[in-house]
Amino acid sequence: MKARILLVALVVAFTSFATAQEKKKFEKPTPEQRVEFRVKMMQQKLMLDDKKAAEFAPIYKEYITEMAKCRPALERGKDLTDVQIKKNLEARMDARQKALDVEKKCYGKLSKILSARQLQVVFSNDKGFGKSDGRKFAPRGKFGGKGKANNFCKGKKPADCKN
Repeated sequence: MKARILLVALVVAFTSFATAQEKKKFEKPTPEQRVEFRVKMMQQKLMLDDKKAAEFAPIYKEYITEMAKCRPALERGKDLTDVQIKKNLEARMDARQKALDVEKKCYGKLSKILSARQLQVVFSNDKGFGKSDGRKFAPRGKFGGKGKANNFCKGKKPADCKN
């Protein structure tokens, strides 16, 4: 009896050890894989048919890669000089202008394929890919979704606590 229990315990331990060795570590996707994933997600969100999806993919890939190039390289730190701060500000302005130029160029190409509503999704969604529009995580407070009640409102009626 003891031998069987010991044998079962050894078999269970051995199989769990063997399966633990087979698990692969999570590998970070390459930049190309991330772009492909974003393209597929946008195609699904826009509900494109195969023909439009084939036309959309290369333009949207170009848009994503060009927008990534528009990010400025800024100097960071608490003790920046006035010259460095001005340089950072100018770099941000240049980056915004480049991004605007890229958006206009890709808008012209995409407007031939997509409807106005689809264009709105493409250009409004890209500001923060993967982020919600805020409705899902909107603050819900005691007084009609305006967040937590202020300390001066404790014990008062909601009508008395309007800002």
